[in-house]
Amino acid sequence: MAERPLGVTIIGILWIIGGILALLVGLGIAVLGGAIAGPLGAAFGLVIGFGSVIIGLIFIILGIGCFKGWGWVWTIGVIITIIYLILGIIDLVQSGASALIRIIISIIILWYLFKDNVKKYFGKT
Repeated sequence: MAERPLGVTIIGILWIIGGILALLVGLGIAVLGGAIAGPLGAAFGLVIGFGSVIIGLIFIILGIGCFKGWGWVWTIGVIITIIYLILGIIDLVQSGASALIRIIISIIILWYLFKDNVKKYFGKT
C-alpha cells in the first residue's frame, strides 16, 4: 500500500470531528426536542436526531477508513463531496454568497481526491 498522503490524514481527521459533532447534535435534538416543544417536537426531534446520528456514524467510519486506506472510502467520499457541491450550488441560488465557501471546499476536495497519489493510496489506480 502506498504511503498515506497528508491531505488524506487531514480529511480523515475532519470527517471524524464532523462525525462526532453530528452525533452530539443528533443526540441533543433527540433529547431536547420533547423537552422544548412537547410531544410533536419529541417525534420530530427523534427523526431529525436519528438522521444526524446516522450521518455522524458514517462520517466517523469514513474518517477511520482514510487512515486504513479502505478503497470504498474514496468512492463514498467522492459521492458525498459531489452531493455537498450540489447542495452548495442550490444554497447559492437560494441564499447568496455564503454558500461559496461550501462550493470552493467541495471543489478542492474533489480535485484532491482525484490526484494520482491519493487514488493510489486508496487502490484506485
